[in-house]
Amino acid sequence: MEAGTAPRRRLGMPTRQTAAVVAMTVAMLALAAVLGRPLLDAATASPRPVLPWWALALGFAATEASVFHLQIRREARTVSISELPLVLGLFLASPVQLLIGRLAGSAAIFFLYRRSSVLKSAWNLAMISLQTTVAVVVFELIGRGRGSGSPLAWLGGYAGPIAANWVACIALALVIAIYEGDLRLRPVLQNMLSGDAAAPLVITVGLVAVISLSAAPQSAVLLIICGTALLLGYRAFAALSDRHLSTERLYRFTQAVTRSPEVDELLGNVLNEAKELLRAERAEVAFVAASGGDVARIRLGATGRLGRSTGSPAPADRWLLAEVVTEGSPLLMPRGTRDADQRRWLDGQAARDAVVVPLRGGAGILGALVVTDRLGDVRSFDDEDVLLLESVANHASVALQNGELLDQLRHESVHDALTGLPNRSALQSSLTAALEEVADGRSAGVAVMILDLDGFKDVNDTLGHQQGDALLVQVGARLQTVVGGSGVVARLGGDEFAVLLAGVSDEDAAIRVGRRLLRALEQPIALDGLDIEVGASLGLALAPQHGADSSGLLKRADNAMYEAKASVGGLRVFETDVDVDNPRRLLLVSELRAALHRGRVDVHVQPQARLIDGETVSVEALARWHHPELGFVPPDEFIPVAERSGLIGPLTTQILDGSLAAVADWRRAGADLAIAVNLSTRSLHDGRLVEEVARLLRRHDVPASRLTLEVTEGSVMADPARATAVLHELRDLGVRLSVDDFGTGYSSLSYLKKLPVHEVKIDRSFITGLTLQGEDAAIVRAIVDLGRHLGLEVVAEGVEDQQTWDLLASMGCHLVQGWHLSRPMPIDHLLGWLRPDDAVDGLRPAVTATVV
Repeated sequence: MEAGTAPRRRLGMPTRQTAAVVAMTVAMLALAAVLGRPLLDAATASPRPVLPWWALALGFAATEASVFHLQIRREARTVSISELPLVLGLFLASPVQLLIGRLAGSAAIFFLYRRSSVLKSAWNLAMISLQTTVAVVVFELIGRGRGSGSPLAWLGGYAGPIAANWVACIALALVIAIYEGDLRLRPVLQNMLSGDAAAPLVITVGLVAVISLSAAPQSAVLLIICGTALLLGYRAFAALSDRHLSTERLYRFTQAVTRSPEVDELLGNVLNEAKELLRAERAEVAFVAASGGDVARIRLGATGRLGRSTGSPAPADRWLLAEVVTEGSPLLMPRGTRDADQRRWLDGQAARDAVVVPLRGGAGILGALVVTDRLGDVRSFDDEDVLLLESVANHASVALQNGELLDQLRHESVHDALTGLPNRSALQSSLTAALEEVADGRSAGVAVMILDLDGFKDVNDTLGHQQGDALLVQVGARLQTVVGGSGVVARLGGDEFAVLLAGVSDEDAAIRVGRRLLRALEQPIALDGLDIEVGASLGLALAPQHGADSSGLLKRADNAMYEAKASVGGLRVFETDVDVDNPRRLLLVSELRAALHRGRVDVHVQPQARLIDGETVSVEALARWHHPELGFVPPDEFIPVAERSGLIGPLTTQILDGSLAAVADWRRAGADLAIAVNLSTRSLHDGRLVEEVARLLRRHDVPASRLTLEVTEGSVMADPARATAVLHELRDLGVRLSVDDFGTGYSSLSYLKKLPVHEVKIDRSFITGLTLQGEDAAIVRAIVDLGRHLGLEVVAEGVEDQQTWDLLASMGCHLVQGWHLSRPMPIDHLLGWLRPDDAVDGLRPAVTATVV
């Protein structure tokens, strides 16, 4: 019994797998040589008759050419009665003659009949060499020299071929493991024990043939007749079993189709049964529009879910549809076809073989049913498969006679099932058409908006998915009301929507529409007796300013949407400097990930001093990255990269970990300093933040009061409810909280009294010109007074001279930082700076840390 190849790969075997298969081939040949060396001079086990190598070669070639194929799950197995000539060779030929004969016969079949690849043929011949050698060794150990009439010789005649089959099972399992990366021992053992259940019968026939030939050589004629009958019986049984299984499955499929009222269930049954009956990897239905234009495709994926798409057919597809739909003829494209049109279509589908049959309806041919890629490597589709697929198509056609059902099918292929809005496929088609009008000069431009809801997951988690679905339906209706007939509103999936405005080139006009969309979602939505407030973030891209192809424009709108989530206001227009396709930005993502993995992002600190007595009480920790080739990468460049690429979490954790480790070291050295770490918008909304902070505090045995976490007004306003809840949890943990860059946000006063913070940090833009501009002084004084009335400490950053220092002290500001006190320094330099003889202007420092 010879097993077929492991599952194929559509784009060819990778080099690593090729090398592994070659190594396995060499190893099998080497093992065969080692085992067979003592048998080089061995004679035949029976004195007469002696079979020459060429006779054995003919026997092995005949059994290899006359095989039947057994399909087991995704593996096609070639089953033959090669045990028959093997048993004859064990008794009636020398080991060398047996090996030469088997290799010669098998090689002729592999190369001339099956036309297998060189690598596959070499692997199979190596396995056959090892099989034959093992069979001879086992036979020699048990029955050598005992004559064909000895029971021990019979036992050896059974044991040798069975051991050879075990070798094939193990070799096949190993080569499949090379292809799939998974070696399962239980199926291997089961296959070795059960294997080919008919093998003992074939071996028995072989032993009978040996005894007959030993007694009367002229009985060879009768034995040939008997062997031929056995081979034909094998094939007849396999064909009958295959037809019986197909008939049974077709019957069950017919019953399932007649009971399928839903389109998805019906098509799922049709495509799944087409795959199973024809043992194919892929199946799909292509429906042709009445106008002969677009083609709607419904395919069954590997997960069993239906996928839909629509669009204009490619030239190769037009040829296939003309053959099948227009002419009404089935199309068989076997493996290795030399037809140029068939080859071109198969190459376009990355397929090896295919069967396509027309799908008929009451008004004619509706489309085509397509299956591609027969499982296994030993058999392609044939005419019987065409007839079988036509039976499937005929049963499916009966269920699709209803024109209303077909209209529903076509509608569902381009519309979202929940909201009824156009889906991603329909949006892509509309956008492509709109961009073509822009390119032809028939339209001024196109605006694309991607809108993502804020807090939708909370609705699902709290009220359940049913209420979440109801929310999405109402959101879709509100968006449609705003857009009306001037554009297209589509649901892309989940809580993500898109809006397409054709003929719009003015950025301000598009922004006005975007703001109306956001305002439409500000009114509460009634769900399950509750008024739910839902916000959104909206990204906008325009053509031709930001791109001229549909996929690129959608991607840029999506990038802008993520920028909107990280900013205040909820709406952002795409900007070239934040393009994630920028080569340097792509490089920075890769290099930053590697730097974080190797711990090469450093922490520098800048001291903060108490104005009342000049004592340093805190430091701000600043993330610094010096790349070996790019040089110093500014935080303003790599931190936004970290936020957009999802690396901000690991970066924040690494800065927190290093900062708290430093605080622990300083405490052991007698400097009880606090440290503050700045949180980005995404870090603040990370559900694991509180747990991570608590873990790191415990790890370094640092009191929570020695850690200050700084947040910006913008990060809080991105989702005020969630941010406030997280801040309360952090405060309950004992961590100090600070509002960074205070005074730059649009809602500072209204939200400050609601936030559980301990301090505010005046933005440096108000401090740098404090002594020159009266307006800045008034703003700073107001912030200091506000902090005093609310019981908050006030920190001023950017202090660069003594005059500013004195002015802030007169206002009652609590803490300052800036170059007048100290420039940022590596974290391990701080203790040296804290020594009295190194202090600046007699000031003695203390400590707070941030990521930016």
